[in-house]
Amino acid sequence: MVDTTTKVQDALKIALEKEKASYKFYKKAAETVNDPGAKKMFSFLAKEEEKHINMLEEEYDKNILQEM
Repeated sequence: MVDTTTKVQDALKIALEKEKASYKFYKKAAETVNDPGAKKMFSFLAKEEEKHINMLEEEYDKNILQEM
């Protein structure tokens, strides 16, 4: 039987995977492009994704690991 904690845990894991993939994409794009404006934009987006990753990891630690 799947309980609420398992569902939340799975959702957080999926969200983390998506955020990490987005971070890698934007970071690589920032390293690849030559246009300074595009480089700045992609760097900004990578930093935003990094914030999301940190937020989700904190949420996971706070809500999932404490329940184990």
